[in-house]
Amino acid sequence: METTIDKYLERINYKGELKRDAATLAGLQTAHLKAVPYENLDLYFRRDFTLAYGDIYDKIVNRHRGGYCFELNGLFAWLLRMIGFRTEEYLGRWLKGEPLEVPMRRHRVVKVFSDDGIFLADVGVGQRSPLTPLEFKYDVIQNREGVNYRIVRDERLFNVVQVEAEEGFINFFSFDEAPQENIDYEYPHYYCTHCEESVFLHKLMVHIPTDCGRNSIASVVNPETGLITPLLCVGKPDGTTEKSFIYSKKALSEALGRCFGIPFEC
Repeated sequence: METTIDKYLERINYKGELKRDAATLAGLQTAHLKAVPYENLDLYFRRDFTLAYGDIYDKIVNRHRGGYCFELNGLFAWLLRMIGFRTEEYLGRWLKGEPLEVPMRRHRVVKVFSDDGIFLADVGVGQRSPLTPLEFKYDVIQNREGVNYRIVRDERLFNVVQVEAEEGFINFFSFDEAPQENIDYEYPHYYCTHCEESVFLHKLMVHIPTDCGRNSIASVVNPETGLITPLLCVGKPDGTTEKSFIYSKKALSEALGRCFGIPFEC
């Protein structure tokens, strides 16, 4: 199957220059996040898929789907390398909202070396996260879209990306700097797609930032029925969020196309 940079850039609506600098990297990450949603539909509906670059490219670029971090960050790192950036990929621990102090490694982390700095680029987070890369500098507060982030060192977790909340800075995700190849993500990917303890198999997650805020679908408890039901949230131009429950597979497929631009038959 043919994989081209031009078709990928068309998919993410990127029309800027292709230099190996921070401005290009920021433009690419923002464009990617606003065009390609984070979604775990294949996992939730128990449909097999692989992390082969050709398969991910076909899914995201040709079939206009989204994906989860192993797919999204993996293909984005591939694009950056094709453009001329040097990258290193790591296996990270997702920490925010996790009950365990040291959860298993299941986040794909991409470090990018540009002509004017070193950055963490991430298009694979299923919640609010920076639209532009974070500089890979320790103990420096970096504001992104009104939210403060920083990278700190920890004896146990090594590099920790933190986000500021009401209670202060909390851990977002962590990683060490042992370089990983695409094949190294197969084990955690297998866990995420096959183990009944995997959250991806039981909770629907679809997210995309928009010019009006953020659109999302998440499995929550419906207060009227007491049942777990997909809740659609759509950001509106006035800054409010329109919320509605989704009660059928047909309605879910329609919402995925209308609010996230992805075709999917549930």
